[in-house]
Amino acid sequence: MSEHQEIINSYEEQQGVYLSLEKITSSLISTLLNNQSLHIHSISSRTKSIDSLRGKINRPEKNYNSLTDITDIVGIRITTYFSDELDRVSDLIKAEFDVDNQNSIDKRKSLEPDRFGYMSLHIIAKHKSMRTTLPEYRQFNGIRFEIQIRSILQHAWAEIEHDLGYKSEIEIPDVVRRKFSRLSSLLELVDDEFVSIKKTISTYIDSLPNKLTSAPTEVTLNIDSLKAFIMTTAEVTALEESMSTVFNCPIIDSDSELLSVHLERLKNMNINTIGELSNLYSEYHQDIIPFLTLWLNEESPSSKNRTAIRHGISLLYITYIHLLNVGNQELTEKVLRNFIARDGKDISVRLNEVWAAYKGNYAANNNVT
Repeated sequence: MSEHQEIINSYEEQQGVYLSLEKITSSLISTLLNNQSLHIHSISSRTKSIDSLRGKINRPEKNYNSLTDITDIVGIRITTYFSDELDRVSDLIKAEFDVDNQNSIDKRKSLEPDRFGYMSLHIIAKHKSMRTTLPEYRQFNGIRFEIQIRSILQHAWAEIEHDLGYKSEIEIPDVVRRKFSRLSSLLELVDDEFVSIKKTISTYIDSLPNKLTSAPTEVTLNIDSLKAFIMTTAEVTALEESMSTVFNCPIIDSDSELLSVHLERLKNMNINTIGELSNLYSEYHQDIIPFLTLWLNEESPSSKNRTAIRHGISLLYITYIHLLNVGNQELTEKVLRNFIARDGKDISVRLNEVWAAYKGNYAANNNVT
């Protein structure tokens, strides 16, 4: 029996172990990444089929003496959003697994100035001996596997290159090689620019708390500045704590999709800076709690079953009261289009009913005729 056939026979006997290795290791890596708050695009994995393994060991340039010589029967791919996250993921993998540095490749370190193809990390690893003392990992002792780490743009390049059928630069016809080279450089530039954009956004967000207090009229209203305003402004915090008492439920974190809806409404009301939004709070904050109390009193019992409210809830009632003060029905319909009250009433009708009751209470309490 040839060595190659012995390898195939051995794999047929142990294929179930390799399939388990793929499943359990992929799940473990996902957990490790989540525990470190590493937000990645995806994790995918595969275990070679018997036919695929046979094709690999029959290549003339390959020389395998046993099944354990083959390091990529199980492959796991981690795809990040940004290229600067590759090292953070790599550091985690190296800390959690025994890495075979001799067979691992960092394709980013290619020295050729006209290098071709995608850049990614290929790490050959196995489970640490301490982990393989656990019953569920014992069967994986000594088995190596491959972990590829690449950015989503590097992945796109590799997938397109593969789809076109070229596995190396020498296979590329001269007529398209220059285009491939230009595209490779362009993709690398785009990857770098996305990293730069991410860092710029991070710097901008870090600067917001100071700008919100020192120069609010200069801060354009966007999703980041709106969230910072809601979460760091003492007046908003105090107001929403009072609203929480009226709602009789806790406040939980803001929701980006909901804040996006609030942002669109504010823009439709021509509120374009944090300074302008802050002025609305200064003008209307005393109206919010009594208006909200009347609003909730008018709800049907089935509409009052809230378990929590979100930070940013005050934006909705600031919007209501501003629209009622402006008194422009066309603007109200534009801002609150497709919005229905919890009890099913048309929102404009409901707003005007509660506003009339609020104004009536105000007039009575202040002896206004």
